Amino acid sequence: MALEFTVRKEIAASPERVFDALKDLDAASRWMPNFVGIEKLTPGRFGVGTKWRETRRMFGRDASELFEVTGLEPSKSLELYVDGTQGSSKRGHYRFRYRLEPSGGKTALTMEAEIGGMGFILELFGRFLLGSFKKAIISDLEAMAGYIEGSKKA
Repeated sequence: MALEFTVRKEIAASPERVFDALKDLDAASRWMPNFVGIEKLTPGRFGVGTKWRETRRMFGRDASELFEVTGLEPSKSLELYVDGTQGSSKRGHYRFRYRLEPSGGKTALTMEAEIGGMGFILELFGRFLLGSFKKAIISDLEAMAGYIEGSKKA
């Protein structure tokens, strides 16, 4: 049984600028909390099929996960899949869907998350940890919004 949640953030920038920030792997070090590094695994332009390994410091240890772009509509949506079996957790899968909509000169960013494949016990207890995971995602979106809103690009 998958765990699901949705978070929303309004960002004072155009959907184009927000989308550019979402796909700019090189800029992640400027805003991402607990950032350690990103290893690009596919050459070329960012698009469906692009893969990277993202490493962050979590609970005093480095944790890496393998990300893949599974859907993309410029300035409108971005879909990511994380294969937990290829990362530090060694289990589960995660899907993240970002939707961007213009909203009075700003962007309404909605992120839908789905976490599955963790096994019955972890998914049962995962419901208790869902609030912490959601807080971490909100923190990421707030940090990215601060970066976008503070940058010189419009």
